[in-house]
Amino acid sequence: MRCQRVLTYLRVFGTTMFGVSLLVGISTAYIMGYQFFTTAHNHLSFGLYGAILVIHLIIQSLFAFLEHRNMRRSLETPIKLNKSLALCIAAYQEDPNYLRKCLVSVKRLTYPGIKVIMVIDGNADDDLYMMEIFKEIMGWDKSATYMWRSNYHHKAPEETDESYAESLQQISRLVLNNKCVCIMQKWGGKREVMYTAFKALGRSVDYVQVRWKLIGGIQGKDTIT
Repeated sequence: MRCQRVLTYLRVFGTTMFGVSLLVGISTAYIMGYQFFTTAHNHLSFGLYGAILVIHLIIQSLFAFLEHRNMRRSLETPIKLNKSLALCIAAYQEDPNYLRKCLVSVKRLTYPGIKVIMVIDGNADDDLYMMEIFKEIMGWDKSATYMWRSNYHHKAPEETDESYAESLQQISRLVLNNKCVCIMQKWGGKREVMYTAFKALGRSVDYVQVRWKLIGGIQGKDTIT
């Protein structure tokens, strides 16, 4: 790390000195007006000023060629996608068409090993259609689902301490052991929905991408590392 910083400083210093030297050289050559050769009546001439410009053009062309070669090599080098990623979707009374479009676009993602977690803010019968759409798009045999009467900060009146603790463990196991998970939970707002996804994921992934707004076809996104 320290060696790279030193190399960066040296490159900045060298580039600055080159620019200053070039400016001084061009100014001096222009003022002196020294000519290497000239024809009769000065129809054609080549002097120190022109020589410096030609050298500058050659050096710039050389740097451009080297940079282009490095860019071409970097494109030929396979990109290593070795970071784990989870995509969290917050859903609340979404329009079915927009929700389908969102999930279809998610399913087309080609990032290896990506986790998809959709948390529905609400566990009433009217919210069940969002879970059905999730299973339909992501695959009935590939989707793990869970209907939770509570959430992380509010326990349902009919749920005991034992069942609540068991629900927390079940959600963590589902999220950690499956690629596509849909959870319906007690209404608590967007923050509560995202807390469920983050809490269940823990430190199991390197990055979390959040899609938090689907209303009107607009998808808001945040990235958390």
